[in-house]
Amino acid sequence: MVIPWSIDDDAIEAALPIACKNWRDWRPEFEHGGHPLLAEPGTRFGTFCREYSVGRTIRAGTRCDFRRRLVAQLEAAIGDDTGHALDALEDDLRPDFGTHGGKSRLVSVLSKVAAFARPERFVAWDRYAKKGLNSVLGRPPSARFHTYAEYLAAFDCAWNGQPGQRIRDYLMRHGTQEAIEKEPRFQRRILDVCLMRLGGRPL
Repeated sequence: MVIPWSIDDDAIEAALPIACKNWRDWRPEFEHGGHPLLAEPGTRFGTFCREYSVGRTIRAGTRCDFRRRLVAQLEAAIGDDTGHALDALEDDLRPDFGTHGGKSRLVSVLSKVAAFARPERFVAWDRYAKKGLNSVLGRPPSARFHTYAEYLAAFDCAWNGQPGQRIRDYLMRHGTQEAIEKEPRFQRRILDVCLMRLGGRPL
């Protein structure tokens, strides 16, 4: 049996400034009206693809078409809180935009776009965060999540359990009293950073 790893105050203290900087850098996307990340002429989406290392997951020469398909189809996908519709969107887009002839999955880029669009609900599919999430749930670090919906449900377990409560308690005691720190959409970002660091991502 694997003993769950507890997120402590030191981990939260280290994650908080990283989450704050990320929120400041991408505030229009996190606090948007509409979807500025996907807006024409696509400059911001290009920056996102570089900084989040997801451009390589989109088939060469198709990025503009991919972004326009997201403009048309994202809203319906993120209207489903379970993540199943996002998995279905990935299935739909992969043949046209996935690398290696449509065999490589687009979960990473889609989940990150969704996390900007609805940060109160969605989180990024990240290999380091997956390892960290497994650890706090008492699973082997390399245990697989077969779908994004499965990963999102597991993240919610952590959010509703000790890791999430520890973050909420920490911000009550040590937060700067900025309004955003009281909002779940930002607090979930802190948990995401904690999980990435626990999973070994150098931040």
